[in-house]
Order: sequence, then structure tokens, then C-alpha cells
Amino acid sequence: MKKLVFLAVIALLGVPSLTKAGVQDRLYDFTDAYYQQNGINPAAIDGRRQVGPLAVTDTPNFPTLPNYDHSGNAWYFTVLGGFSTSAFTPDAAGQRARQIAESSIEYVFPRRGTDPVGLGALRQSVMLDMRNGYFSNNKLALWLHVWVSYTTKALTTSDGQRMMNDMANRNGRDLDGTAIIASVSEIDNLFSKGYITKTSRPLNDVLRYSICPVIKDPRDGGIARDQFLAYTRKPDGTALEPEFLENFLSLQSTGREAN
Repeated sequence: MKKLVFLAVIALLGVPSLTKAGVQDRLYDFTDAYYQQNGINPAAIDGRRQVGPLAVTDTPNFPTLPNYDHSGNAWYFTVLGGFSTSAFTPDAAGQRARQIAESSIEYVFPRRGTDPVGLGALRQSVMLDMRNGYFSNNKLALWLHVWVSYTTKALTTSDGQRMMNDMANRNGRDLDGTAIIASVSEIDNLFSKGYITKTSRPLNDVLRYSICPVIKDPRDGGIARDQFLAYTRKPDGTALEPEFLENFLSLQSTGREAN
């Protein structure tokens, strides 16, 4: 099935109030004209939440998800759709959009025993590499999905186990019991040692790329009172990475980050 699995959580999000001062920082879909202007054919976006020439409405109605950035900091984002290379417009804007998408990596961490290039069963929160001026340069929040899985070498060798324990002491453990990966430097180090694989989907696959804008400033109303966080849960229902949830609830209720 080619549809975006994780867009199913959209139904869990209510319509937020617009009474806070920071509503300009909330997340909205882009208009068709804005997509076209910045190199994406809106008709080729798979799983788009809103369609039509006036995609922006007066209230955001998307799910909120947590993510690590390249340095392990906590952010919040949403999913507006996925697309293949066919969505890039055949002009200079489309060429620029493709360059941006290919250099903006969204690392996805599938659970062992599930689809290794799927979006429905993650062992930890995703990571967005937000370097290179994300907020100023990536106007449509375009990302290339890269799936990260541990190798047999990481799971069975003494050196791999030593690495795993060191990382787990820093970051905690994911739903597989392996170490949470929280920064791009950790990904680069693990990959150089053969401890992880990195996989992307084919050019014609609508899950190759995603449109995932990040909330630039979630304070003072950037997160609405009735907004919903779709976070990774342990089998007992508690948050795998409680810092994401604690910070989200503080921002939601007080407009300030958790201490």
C-alpha cells in the first residue's frame, strides 16, 4: 500500500483554539500556488491532508510528532504528505526543490521484524537533520526518508555490544531494547563502523520523500491547548522518550518549555 501509514494519526487531533499570541508559529498546509512556486506539483503529493487551490485554513488540523534534530535537541513537526521524483516541477524551481530534498535527511528507525522501509512501526522518534539553514532555505520542509537499522555486527559482536551499552547509557533504549540514536554524529560513527545500515526508497516511490514542517517556535501558543502529540509508547503505554511529552505538555499548558 502506497499511502502514508502515519497520516492515520491525523484523526486523533482536534481543532485548536486561536486565542494565543503565538498562533503564527502553528503548522498549516501550503497553498497549491506556493507548492508550484517552490518546485512541487501539489497534485503529485500522496496522502495530502488538504487539497484544492486554497489549502491553508484558519485552523491547523494536523497531528504533532516529536523529533530529534542533528544535535539531539527536541523539536515538534507534522506530516503533510509524501512524494516521488515525479512531483518535482520541470523547471529551475523543481531542480532546486530536488536538491533541497536530497540533502535534507529524515532518519526513520523501524522496529526489528517489521517493514525495514516502513513508517508504521518505529522503535524511537525520527531525526531531522536541520543543518544548512533549514528554516530559511527549506521553504516546503522537504525531506528524504532514510531508514536506519542495526546490523548483526552491532547486535552480536563484543565491540558492538560495548558500543550499544555506551550509547544506551547516554540516550536510553528503544522499543527493541537497542540504544536510541539521537544525533547525526552518532549515525555517522555507527555507519562508518558497520553497525547500522541506511536505506532509501526508489525514485518512483511516493514514500521516498516527505513534507514535514517543524514548529519554529512552539512557545506562547505555537502549540494549541487541544493539540495532540503522537509519541512512541512502551508496551505499558508510557512514553519511551518522556522528555518529548513533558516538554510538549508544558508548552501546551503554560506556553513555556519544561525546566
